[in-house]
Amino acid sequence: MALRQRWLENPFFVLGLAPSATRPELERAGQRLLAELTIGRQSALEYDTPMGRNARTPELVRQALAELRDPAGA
Repeated sequence: MALRQRWLENPFFVLGLAPSATRPELERAGQRLLAELTIGRQSALEYDTPMGRNARTPELVRQALAELRDPAGA
């Protein structure tokens, strides 16, 4: 995966959390974002990265959660 893409898809950026977030915080953030994306909440549609703003999709949130749940399997 290209470095730029890796920055854009960093799971902590996607979920809007710090790397020090606990497992329950990760799960809550992921579920909250999925619910907000389902109803089309404007604030959930994009997130900040060092490369600028990026579109957030349910698939990207699920991918971020999967990577953080099992970092060795990602």
